[in-house]
Amino acid sequence: MKLRLKQPGWESYSGQMGVIQFVDGVSVGDVLEIDAVRVSAVMLCEWEDGTTASVAKRLVDEADTPAPSLERSKADDLAKVTAAQPKKEKPKFTEAELEKIADEKGINGLRELAEPFGIKSNSIRNLIDAMLKAAAE
Repeated sequence: MKLRLKQPGWESYSGQMGVIQFVDGVSVGDVLEIDAVRVSAVMLCEWEDGTTASVAKRLVDEADTPAPSLERSKADDLAKVTAAQPKKEKPKFTEAELEKIADEKGINGLRELAEPFGIKSNSIRNLIDAMLKAAAE
């Protein structure tokens, strides 16, 4: 968006100011916000749509804006986290099936099956027992 100089005596300025080229007090091309903020720090200026380019003025205008409610945010965050958590399903294996997997793939094969249910162990027997216990609950 273009920047317009509003400082008395500079309304019809033509020339370069920093990286911005002005003709009759209006920038030739679109101006980056950071460049407009720098110019507005030393003189009155506004965007071509009439809004101020001054950060200080915006801060004053928004000073009475109420802060978001912390309680509502916590409740919303909790609802989002709860909704995003996957539902834990019970493992559906028999002891014989688990022992067969242990024979074929070893402890790593059992760990692959137990991981989605949050079951961990360093022992084949403990993994099988924990998975059977989880299935019974």
